[in-house]
Amino acid sequence: MEERKYRRRFAGFDLSRRSGRVSSLGDGLAGWLSAHGMKMQHQLLGELWKNWDIVMGPDLASLARPLGHRGGILLIGGDDSCAMQELSYAVPEILERVNAFMDEEYFQKVELHLLMGRTSLQSVDITQAPSLPPPLRPPKLGKLKLPPDSPLAACYEAYVRLFDGDRKKGQDE
Repeated sequence: MEERKYRRRFAGFDLSRRSGRVSSLGDGLAGWLSAHGMKMQHQLLGELWKNWDIVMGPDLASLARPLGHRGGILLIGGDDSCAMQELSYAVPEILERVNAFMDEEYFQKVELHLLMGRTSLQSVDITQAPSLPPPLRPPKLGKLKLPPDSPLAACYEAYVRLFDGDRKKGQDE
């Protein structure tokens, strides 16, 4: 009986409870997000960061830079102490504007921080994944002796060629 239960479960999904009907991704997304401790409003946060200038208006947008959120706390950065002072008076208005954009009282508090070189979420492009640097070549790569007819040797040679191809390109240039 235990083996049967194991076969029916795959990657955390109970396959015995499937209905067999097709549903849209949007219908299942709300359940998946709530199962992982998130709300559907998390997708609205990306829209908030993109439309920050419109939501805040020209006066506040020049002072306030979005840094993120922590639970129900909106994190905002200011360029200097004068901007921070102005923002401290505008906290109720900022909360009102942001919560109106989110269509509910999503944030209960605003935390002000000095930017001090940090990048605000306005200038971060969240549409492109960051590129990773190429892996470094291991120091003793290519010195392993394997039987030439083994599948492991073929895999190892392909792995060595992966790094040697990068080195040859760098030497040619």
